[in-house]
Amino acid sequence: MSTDTLGVTGFELDGERGVRITRVVAAPAGLVFDVHTSPEHLPHWMVGPPGWTMGVCEIDPRPGGAFRYVWSTASGEELTISGTFEEVERPQRLVSTEAWAGWPATRNTLTFTDLGGRTRITTHITYPSAEARDNALRSGMREGMEATYANLDSYLAGQFTMRLELVPIPVADVDAARAFYADRLGFHVDHDIEPGNGARIIQLTPPGSACSMLLSKGLPGMDQAPGVVHGLHLVVDDVRTAREALLKRGVDVGEVQDMGGILYAGFADPDGNSWLLQEIPPSAATSSEPQDVPAT
Repeated sequence: MSTDTLGVTGFELDGERGVRITRVVAAPAGLVFDVHTSPEHLPHWMVGPPGWTMGVCEIDPRPGGAFRYVWSTASGEELTISGTFEEVERPQRLVSTEAWAGWPATRNTLTFTDLGGRTRITTHITYPSAEARDNALRSGMREGMEATYANLDSYLAGQFTMRLELVPIPVADVDAARAFYADRLGFHVDHDIEPGNGARIIQLTPPGSACSMLLSKGLPGMDQAPGVVHGLHLVVDDVRTAREALLKRGVDVGEVQDMGGILYAGFADPDGNSWLLQEIPPSAATSSEPQDVPAT
């Protein structure tokens, strides 16, 4: 039976060879996905039975990437589970094969459903035969997963997320700045309010961005000199196309610079706050070499 109650694990048979397991945890989907795919997190909660520890955690979370986990005890016992990822879609879905000594390989599909600050984890395991599934259920699989999820709950309780949502941009004239960002750059005006005492708050968001910017006047603590913010990045799919579009809107965008495969084009607002259009081609995204950021 599946359930959306915290701390309760649902188990259901699915056809002749499948099992569906559900669990709702008190954490956002992005974090839950990360704790399932990062060696920074996995050994802290996927620890196995009492007395076992995960000493090896090798994971390459991309289609075709492999993983290998090795648990051991103080007496020298070892257990290895390995497999290959078929699908990796952060933060919604993981599909992989999985095998360990003495048991036939399975195909596992994990989905992470956002429930508004909580996440439903649905694990669908497909066995090669009905006999293999029934043997797994008789082995204490359900009790083992209950214990693992209890560890996950405890681990998640000690984690937290932080989202950068609003970046103040100091300007001399909020009306002129609003016109530049909204009319020329195409930022969406989320709010333009006057809360009182002569203060004004304008929040704008670049198209497709999860982070917004703030123009303000008369707000305590927001007394930076205009034009002191530099090097803010706007990531685009095609920097040359974006540059041409902004040039047509009257924005003075510099030439495209290739910095080791990553492309940049800089511009400034009327107060001198500077921005960079950035394009990271797929080939550059896989490189581990540090990149120099151009001066603006």
